[in-house]
Amino acid sequence: MNNILWMHLSVGPLMLVLAFLFKQFPPKKINHWYGYRTPRSMRSQEAWDFANRYSSTALVIISGLTCLVQITAHSLMNFKSAIIASVIFLSVALIAVIPMTEVQLKKRGFT
Repeated sequence: MNNILWMHLSVGPLMLVLAFLFKQFPPKKINHWYGYRTPRSMRSQEAWDFANRYSSTALVIISGLTCLVQITAHSLMNFKSAIIASVIFLSVALIAVIPMTEVQLKKRGFT
């Protein structure tokens, strides 16, 4: 059970480290391997740069909030419920980055 607890509580910090790396080292050029890759973000270098800056900032915030959700859920819920709550929060938040970024791209005229 302790191993599962440590794995569970390490997801948020690991995501935070990865988000900071993504923010510090964004992809320089449009590519199909690394970065925020949607048809709208890949239409121009300017859209690509904006989308990667915006989405990486969102990922840092989401990762930090995931850490808080994990700690709070662990202290207020039983073990299984805490894991489920954290996984649901992280999943919904990660998926939400896509429409949030697309709305911002559209708002700035990247069509």
